[in-house]
Amino acid sequence: MTEAHQIDRPLAVGSHEGLAGCRTERVGCCTLYLADYRDVLPTLQGVTAIVTDPPYGNDYRQKRSRDKLVKPDTTHAPIVGNAEPFDPRPLLQAAPVVVLWGANYYADKLPANGKWLVWDKREGTTPDDGADVELAWTNLRGVPRMHRQLWRGICRRGEENVSRGAKKLHPNQKPVALMDWCLQQAGVGADALVVDTHMGSGTTALACLRRGVRFVGMEIDPLHFATTVARLRKELLARHEPANKM
Repeated sequence: MTEAHQIDRPLAVGSHEGLAGCRTERVGCCTLYLADYRDVLPTLQGVTAIVTDPPYGNDYRQKRSRDKLVKPDTTHAPIVGNAEPFDPRPLLQAAPVVVLWGANYYADKLPANGKWLVWDKREGTTPDDGADVELAWTNLRGVPRMHRQLWRGICRRGEENVSRGAKKLHPNQKPVALMDWCLQQAGVGADALVVDTHMGSGTTALACLRRGVRFVGMEIDPLHFATTVARLRKELLARHEPANKM
């Protein structure tokens, strides 16, 4: 029988051997597992929402290399799990609210009556086969909703944007503002427990950290796991720096 774990509100920063001997890091209100979500998710209690961007089942490197107008991505390793079809059905019973990005790639495995979220991310005139929008399926009720934030090219002053010199940490990285919007759409409150089964570079974790919302994330790739830990620690350190440095 699987042991169930109630996630408290952790405040410390540190690492230890956690569930089944896997590496576990706690940064602020976030608990991070270097593990397969299928090993961790069944042990959690009180999950409010799953917000995740899983592998879509289409090999990223192969897809990009076939496009003559977009250079192959040689800066990122292939996404773990992307060569296999993704089955979202185990996640649908694990939380009252589920938000799944890239669901258009595996919509045949999802209920037909879900609410869709749309990220409008481009001007629509870029001469390549990259999508102008990205889609997320939710098990919520209601009409589709859209978040507008340009991710490549021109963006509004002060917005996070990978074309403004910021290093892209993951092939499918998304803006923190987008994931914060997802938390709003999911009705996440102060006492919520948010889970990301495919944590990637930790953008959802960062959105939860800034809100002070408990977060549990799982990532199977050690490099991306380390990236998330570093991002969260940097965020906490920035909060404690003096406002005016001499």
